[in-house]
Amino acid sequence: MRRGRLFRGWYIVGAVHVLLALIFGAAYSFGAFFASIQTQFGASSFSTASIFSLTALIYYGVGVFSGAWSDRTSVRTVTSAGIVLLALGFVASSLLSSSLVLFLGAFCILVGLGVGLVYVPAVSTIARWFVLWRSSASGIALAGTGLGTLLGPVVAGALMEHLSWQLTMQVYAAAIALTGLAAAAVLRGRPEELGLHPDGVPPSGDPAAGQSAQGMDLAQAARQARFWWCFAAIFLGSIGLFLALIHINPLARQQGLSVAQANGLIGLIGVGNVLGRLALGRLGDRMGALRFLLVLTVSLAVLCGLWSMARGFMALAGFALVFGAANGGCIALYPAVAATWFGTRNLGAILGALYVAVGISAMAGGSLAGWLFDIWGGYTPSILLAGASAALSALAVWRAECAGRG
Repeated sequence: MRRGRLFRGWYIVGAVHVLLALIFGAAYSFGAFFASIQTQFGASSFSTASIFSLTALIYYGVGVFSGAWSDRTSVRTVTSAGIVLLALGFVASSLLSSSLVLFLGAFCILVGLGVGLVYVPAVSTIARWFVLWRSSASGIALAGTGLGTLLGPVVAGALMEHLSWQLTMQVYAAAIALTGLAAAAVLRGRPEELGLHPDGVPPSGDPAAGQSAQGMDLAQAARQARFWWCFAAIFLGSIGLFLALIHINPLARQQGLSVAQANGLIGLIGVGNVLGRLALGRLGDRMGALRFLLVLTVSLAVLCGLWSMARGFMALAGFALVFGAANGGCIALYPAVAATWFGTRNLGAILGALYVAVGISAMAGGSLAGWLFDIWGGYTPSILLAGASAALSALAVWRAECAGRG
């Protein structure tokens, strides 16, 4: 790296940050659309929550193929295709509001495919550009998810004060297409494409930098017990996040909070995510990604216990902020830990396979909570289940590390 010039990898980090903010701002804005869609179609809480859950299952499932596709071809091509499909998904959904079945097909399939083609290829790219600063770079890039979670529902709620939810979706589609395609054009899959090295350090300058392109393929990784313990850890650790993102809004409304306060809670989870990924990623570089991941995962279990007792806006706001930060830290550390365990040569395919666990947890966390609410009229059983899942996630992380040593 030339003196006085910023390493190109940080521009890649910025582009990934923007892409993740766009795709997850769009996806998680569903929480703000929840009541309008439920009213439009006369659907139950379970049916409406299942739209988001099925969409998440699709986009995390698609990551298996999009990650492998970007490993073999161009990350710019794959992510650009995803942006186009995501924008089309919002437009089509806004025009098919006369039928729940048609809306379900348009939103779940197109939005699911769009997010899936962007997420894993973009995230796996960061691990190839950095070794020494991998946790920090991943944290900054993945903070885009938190920013999107913050702005997506808040902006949607503000627009719907003046526009219909259908027109709001169309505004989102235009913003996604224009900004997303510009960000995707900046991406390059590996520093070697530009004659550079990870972190801007030649292999002779740091031994670890020369290892960036090494690692196993997906088939080799899947034969290891460590892979499946990692899969279980991500699945269990993600249940609470999706439950909170989908249901903290209606839970707050059940407690008598205003629409603005309820939407603000989703935004506070996003604020926490941004802060957690920015600040906690750096701690991961210092403490060690694996050790810090264990600490944060245990903290999620404790926070779910506090959530079950939270009443009123201030208590829920405090929970949302800290819970978002802990989740943001975990999400920033998953790619760094996976890159350490499995290498980066085929990290897109490996992360894509691991992130299927997130899709399954989105289906379980969102839909199960809606079903339990329809039966019991409250969220306490689901919140306690999320806390138990977080505790089991910490155990799975520890078993993954032990499996690698054995």
